[in-house]
This record gives sequence, C-alpha cells and structure tokens, in this order.
Amino acid sequence: MRKLMRHLLWLLLLAALPALAGKSCVACHAGAAERSWALSKHGVIARIEAGRERRRTPGCEACHAVEAKTPAPQHYAKKTSRQEAREQASTGCGACHSPRYVAEQLAAAQRGLALGEMKRREAEALVEFARKEMNATELAQIEKLFATLRDENLRDLRLGLAHQSPDYQWWLGQAALDGSLLRIKAALGEARRSRLAAR
Repeated sequence: MRKLMRHLLWLLLLAALPALAGKSCVACHAGAAERSWALSKHGVIARIEAGRERRRTPGCEACHAVEAKTPAPQHYAKKTSRQEAREQASTGCGACHSPRYVAEQLAAAQRGLALGEMKRREAEALVEFARKEMNATELAQIEKLFATLRDENLRDLRLGLAHQSPDYQWWLGQAALDGSLLRIKAALGEARRSRLAAR
C-alpha cells in the first residue's frame, strides 16, 4: 500500500509540474516519446528541479545532441545506424555516468529489446499461419492486434529502454507485448473453435 501511495504521489507531482522536454523536440515527438522521458529518472528529477538555475539532469537536447553528429535516416531504421546511435548514446551518458554503469545499462537495454523482438517474431509467425487459414474477418482482427504489438507496444518498449523509463519498459513495453501476443493467440484459438463448431 505504501509503495502504491508513493507511486500515486509521483504521478500527481508529474502532472502538476510543467514539462521540461525541449519545445522543438515536442513539436514532433509529443505523446509516447515525451511521456516516456517524463516518467524516466531524468524526467522526474528535471521536473523536481524545474525553475532552478543549475540542474542535475539533461533534457531532450542534451542527450539527443549526439545524434546530430551522424544523423541516421528514419530514426535508426538500419541496424548499423542503431549501433552508431548506441555508441553515441554511451558517449553522451558517459559525461555524467561511469563507464561501468553505462555499459550495464546498455547491456540490459539490449537484453530487453531482444526479448521484445522474440515476442514480435512469435506473433509474426502466428499471423503468417492465420493468413493461410483464416477468413478475411478473422484475419482482420488478428492483423489489427499484431499492428498494435508491432507499432505501439514495441515502440513503447524501445522508448522505455532508451529513456530508462520503468513504466515504458515494463507496463507499456514487455507486459503490453505479452498481452498483445496472448490476444493474438486467443483470437486464433477462437477462430479455430468457431470453425470446428460450424462443421
């Protein structure tokens, strides 16, 4: 109960204080990216220190300035571009954090992303199977569930891992991926049962 109260108090504090995310960034990245950062350790500390002259934590521009050195097309769509971004992020994080801490956080993020990608591949295999067996109505529901997993849940996981935002890593990331995967399996099972009952 105490932990829940503390969590609710933080959420109220976050809602009451003004956002410190960069205005130029939020013009395009309002929504999930902004909320992910706001719920991260950096975002929470930045809100607490709002209005102070000296701050202990970076905003959008401080961390993402490293991207300007070698910008990658389509938000690091290519694996080589993502690797470059990770290396640049490590350099940026190293301005405040120890190399050991940065390496541990990067390794944890890579493990989390690998787990998310494994769930995406499992869902993709189920959808491929559904495309061969299901009628258009059944398939439309499964495709919609898969789109949510791929385009929303996986995006939120990436944001959570990049920003070190626990809510986005777990509840909106891994747990949401699990939920979407289970809904795909349930829809596939329901379609099979309906087909057997119709025989």
